[in-house]
Amino acid sequence: MINNNFNFELVTNVVSGVNSINDVYQFLYEKDYKKVGLILDKKLYENSNYIKFFLKQFKKKKILKKIYYFSGTEEPTYQHLDIVTNEFKKKGYHKFDCFVAIGGGSAIDFAKGVATLLKNSGSGLKYRGFPKNLKPSIPVIAIPSTTGTGTELAYNAVFIDSESKKKLGINTKNNYPVLSILDPKVPANSPKNVILNSSLGALIRSIDTMFNKKSNKISKIFSENSFKLLFNNLPKVLKKRNNLESWSSMQWGAYFSIAALLNSSQGPAGPIAYYLSTNYKIPQGLGYAISGICFFKRNHEKGYHEYSKLFDLIEKKPKKKILSKKEKSKFVIDSLLKILQNNKLTLKNRNIPENHDKKILAFITKTLNKNSSNNIVISKRSTNPVILSKKDLIIIIRKILKK
Repeated sequence: MINNNFNFELVTNVVSGVNSINDVYQFLYEKDYKKVGLILDKKLYENSNYIKFFLKQFKKKKILKKIYYFSGTEEPTYQHLDIVTNEFKKKGYHKFDCFVAIGGGSAIDFAKGVATLLKNSGSGLKYRGFPKNLKPSIPVIAIPSTTGTGTELAYNAVFIDSESKKKLGINTKNNYPVLSILDPKVPANSPKNVILNSSLGALIRSIDTMFNKKSNKISKIFSENSFKLLFNNLPKVLKKRNNLESWSSMQWGAYFSIAALLNSSQGPAGPIAYYLSTNYKIPQGLGYAISGICFFKRNHEKGYHEYSKLFDLIEKKPKKKILSKKEKSKFVIDSLLKILQNNKLTLKNRNIPENHDKKILAFITKTLNKNSSNNIVISKRSTNPVILSKKDLIIIIRKILKK
């Protein structure tokens, strides 16, 4: 049932289009920002002539006072955030008017963290979770190079405590970017694995948010359009990397998926992806994609065939004119599984120990805070549309790990 009584929030300011990265100059001029810092994904800079040219032009602007090259493929840690922020404070960078962040979700999240700590005393761990009574952060302009995390729309910023291995982030509405720029030329040169990991994560999020119990009639509009844009355009950008029209559609698909998430919820695949990310450094998008598809498949096997609603959003469908609801649902699930199979996306060779199916079960049971004494792990109170038992969950986890 769709939730008919709800609040819907969307804080957004977006510029979109080919070469729209150059619109950043006009925005900075209009805001009279004269001391600007740039946080730039190092690998993106090294592999993109488009970004190199942009940086060359940006350096000519007298307002660019500092460039920090963010490196690393994993979520940043609170500890590294503290080191960089303290260096910035020593050099007076806390007086910046604005940060421009270009890169994947980790680079943009890092910029959000720096922007917050430069205006608030103490270490990053002090602000983990959902801190209150913060001084306003330095404004951040987000220019994403992936089509997955949606951090350019969200107020969340993901950070990991390297000691406890817990991922709590610094989540404050001060983190909302003052401007997001969706330039399709920025992600166009991304490596295939980056495209798949980030885009599949967003695709699964579009489905997860559409069919969970906290969705509403407005969030579902964003979920449906997200699915349509991502599912139909992902094969196109994988086949032809310079297909800028499809890249733009992918960017908006990822953007819509976060709009839906912020106003609904994710399912039980989220905690599993979290566990795999923090314990085995599995990319968040990949872990979420594989986990999500396995949950969708089990839900379908348990008689939940609402995934059939996605059938009409798919461009390439069977020629058979009349299909049952169950057949349509199965086609959707099989199509998702084929993406994994065709691109050889699996966790089978990730060296995850044999006994970790039980550890993941214990973790997700604790995370979902459900009473498992009656063998029910995911109950009616869960956002998952189907009640699942321990047996169901073990089957799902083993399929995720390919045990």
